Amino acid sequence: MDHYRHQSTDMIVSNAKKILGLEYKVIGYGVFRVVFDLNNGYVLKVAIRRQGLDCNATEVHLYRNCSQDLRKHLCPVKAFGHGWMIMEKMSQQVPDDLDHRKKISALIKEFRENGIRPGDLNPENLALSNDGDIIIIDYGHFNRNV
Repeated sequence: MDHYRHQSTDMIVSNAKKILGLEYKVIGYGVFRVVFDLNNGYVLKVAIRRQGLDCNATEVHLYRNCSQDLRKHLCPVKAFGHGWMIMEKMSQQVPDDLDHRKKISALIKEFRENGIRPGDLNPENLALSNDGDIIIIDYGHFNRNV
């Protein structure tokens, strides 16, 4: 992955799609990972930089090891391997209103009280479940303090 460090993220995403031979639509990407829609209710997150491997590992570890109370707010990890992971697809946006901002603040507090620093928590990394619960769909930058 280091040989791609001087390429733009757009170029890396394009190359990753070609190299992997995936025909799936890219529905999002960041500096470290690209997200493909698998058209079956799931997404595939693929690391495109070394830090993306760390993000995947963080998400798998947190999902498997945090309390049930916190886990219900994390997008479920369904499968994973070296450099990739499959998660449920959640695309319902969280409304930007006072009620939801209060819920997000309470959620941040709950994670911190459990020794987890919720890094990079922004509207693009949140979704609503069918039940209306706030779900964190990208928690690769969370850090466990304990």
